[in-house]
Amino acid sequence: MPRPFAAPGTRTHFVGDRPARLQHVRLEWDLDLTRKRLSGTATLTLITRRDRLTAMTFDAVELDVEAVTVDGRAAGFDNDGEKLRVVLPEPAAEGAKLDIAIRYACQPRRGLYFIGPDADHPERALQCWTQGQDDDSRHYWPCIDHPIEKFTTEVICVAPAGNFVLSNGILRERLELPGDLVRWHYALEFPQPAYLVTLAAGPFVEIADRAPRTGVDVFYFVPPGREADARRSFQRTPEMIDFFSERIGVPYAYPRYSQITVAEFIFGGMENTTATTLTDLVLLDERAAIDHDVEGLVSHELAHQWWGDLLTCREWSEAWLNEGFATYFEYIWREHAKGRDEADLELLVDTDGYLNEAGRYQRPVVCRQYEEPIHLFDAHLYEKGGRVLHMLRHELGDAAFWRSIGLYARKHAHGSVETRDLARAIEEASGRNVDELLDRWIARPGHPELEGRWEWDEDRKIGTLRIAQKQPITAEAPPFKFSAPVRFEIDGRERDERVSVSEAAHAFEFHLPARPTQVIFDPGDIVLKSIRLEKNPALWRRQLAVARLAVDRVAAARALGQLPDPAGIAGLAAALRDDKFWGVRAAAARALGQTRRDGARDALVTAIDDEHPRVRRAVAAALGDFLGDEAAGRALADRLRRGDPSYFVEAEAGLALGRTRTSEVMTLLPSLLDRPSYQDVIRSRAVEGLGRSGDEHAFPILRDAWRAGVPWVSRRAIVAAIAELARGTGIARAAREFIEARLADRDFRVRGEAAVALARLGSIEATAALRAARAAELDGRARRRMEEAVRDLEAGTRPSEEIRHLHDEVERLRGETAKLRERLDRLQAQGAAGAPPPASPAPKAKRPRPVTRRTRGSRPVRR
Repeated sequence: MPRPFAAPGTRTHFVGDRPARLQHVRLEWDLDLTRKRLSGTATLTLITRRDRLTAMTFDAVELDVEAVTVDGRAAGFDNDGEKLRVVLPEPAAEGAKLDIAIRYACQPRRGLYFIGPDADHPERALQCWTQGQDDDSRHYWPCIDHPIEKFTTEVICVAPAGNFVLSNGILRERLELPGDLVRWHYALEFPQPAYLVTLAAGPFVEIADRAPRTGVDVFYFVPPGREADARRSFQRTPEMIDFFSERIGVPYAYPRYSQITVAEFIFGGMENTTATTLTDLVLLDERAAIDHDVEGLVSHELAHQWWGDLLTCREWSEAWLNEGFATYFEYIWREHAKGRDEADLELLVDTDGYLNEAGRYQRPVVCRQYEEPIHLFDAHLYEKGGRVLHMLRHELGDAAFWRSIGLYARKHAHGSVETRDLARAIEEASGRNVDELLDRWIARPGHPELEGRWEWDEDRKIGTLRIAQKQPITAEAPPFKFSAPVRFEIDGRERDERVSVSEAAHAFEFHLPARPTQVIFDPGDIVLKSIRLEKNPALWRRQLAVARLAVDRVAAARALGQLPDPAGIAGLAAALRDDKFWGVRAAAARALGQTRRDGARDALVTAIDDEHPRVRRAVAAALGDFLGDEAAGRALADRLRRGDPSYFVEAEAGLALGRTRTSEVMTLLPSLLDRPSYQDVIRSRAVEGLGRSGDEHAFPILRDAWRAGVPWVSRRAIVAAIAELARGTGIARAAREFIEARLADRDFRVRGEAAVALARLGSIEATAALRAARAAELDGRARRRMEEAVRDLEAGTRPSEEIRHLHDEVERLRGETAKLRERLDRLQAQGAAGAPPPASPAPKAKRPRPVTRRTRGSRPVRR
């Protein structure tokens, strides 16, 4: 049962009073990279909305405010470390214009980050960069830190010579000053909220480009020596700008667009207006580019220049209008650039991510109850939001959908939006009222959890499709309403019949001329849902072999992986060998791994050198499902010894080898810990493999892998691996003590993983360390993980050691049962062919035989 998203007593958030409108902000800063200090003056121009306004309050966390003036006159102020209250020299009339200048200094712990050489990176250059979302701009300048408040900006920054400085808008002036300093003056003439104000400084090099049709100037700023990687990573940006401008019907709104890559960035990317900041981990070297691209991230952040920057959510509860739109525009770009099959596969990954999260908690996409705004930035906001837009597109039709999107963008450009603005734009452009759809899918939690069954009556030539919604149905959570086609193949021809689902259960009858050879509910997987559909395995095999859409063939592969009969394995092996799309071949490989049959393993070993690296990656992962299978272990070990052109194939093989728990794990995996790779993927997967090995001798290896210079990706993996290894071994106390020390890691992602790991260990002794870490934690994401870990430990909701042992035993029994079933299938095949039965084995001493339990254990696990 999913847990509540918001704990009892969680505050409900609303937009507060706005006694004045912020019109313009001028930020004049002196930047001291060495001392990690910012000082200067913030001048905020406001237009009052009230008569006789006597004071204004600004968000200002840990700012050392020296003086405040209002229209040049000294003003009193009160600074409590979180809010700055400015007392006006005299009451202001409604509509009055005020210039409030605040002189201050700060050494911020959030919002503005200074990066430089340290024990792990002694040669790293000095940098600084901002990250304002969600409400961290208040940590480095006094502001009204809410998305509804939008204003034009100027940033004037004095920085040491030898550095490049980037901010929003156009560069008005670069002026060299005495003392080896440079003054940079940027201006943005379009309104933006505080969280999008940006500053980045450091020794970056510039690469200039241009969007051919819109004429937008495009720039990439990267550390020296990474120019080729920058071109490899960002080269399609100009094309994206032109494509989105045309597709949306609203041209890119600004004269330039920059992307800058910085060290230790705390997100993948951030869509600051005209100037996106990205982690330098995204820069692709030549080998990484073989089977990896960053076009999803690049297109996502670019799409935000419309959805989030040009149109900004009115409040954080409505942030799906930023993030759901940007996520769906990843699909829009990939569909354009690589075709529908590639795009549908990415959308399926989004669905899996959302459904996984929905198994832990469910909330409305538009949700006012939260502890901190950052907690809303989850798979409900991104993936579910994007999937609802995909449904809307198919519900309206392409022409009406894009008319609606264009109208929505034009009508609210440079303004703030909420969901009803989108609904009204759709109604105005298409005549369709989508209030009910948005109410059920956006304003309420959950999704359809469907169970279905297909039946065929040969005598009557009638097929019946039974569909039931199994999610809890109440007055507050009524049944979902949607329509979907059912695609039949009859005598080699397709026909679609549309059905409407609106009740808890339906039985749809179809009069057909002959038994269909394909029955596909919701072809293309348009409706966001989970579904378990029962139909004859022959229908799944036919769907895998010939379905027109790749995502439908992937669905068939997944289903056949849960039905491990010889015909299904043969069909999966054929798809792995012959399907024209790599995504289907990869899905077939993963499904073969689920069956754990010898024949499936042999098909995987045969495909281990598939021409497409992503298929090779999937094959390696699938071989990891064969627990204790030396043949699978040998194939993976051979792959690691031979190497692979792809980093990711080697990495997946390392993890998979550990999962097999075969004889070469402890010989090979430690040798991967010093193998360099893109984003440290080989080391981190080898670490995970050691964690899955079940061998407590891996503990000192993992402990010693924690050393200077190890990136956060692998440090996080070490924490998770040690927690995993502690299951069923004698290292629980040592593991807890090691992980507790990681609650003080310098990276919030490692600290958050340490909290999750301690909860998985199930040791109540860890609560004291978690509470102490929670009290000192600055990052909202890590804080939430620590709070959840304490709640889980105190409630005893994490698996005990006994249950963990039982889980491992079930996994072992699943493997054994799969092999027994395979032997039985072979015997049945021999009997059908007239082969003599095998000799009876010698009698053995009687012992209990849990046949029923094993038979049940062989049934597919439903997730």
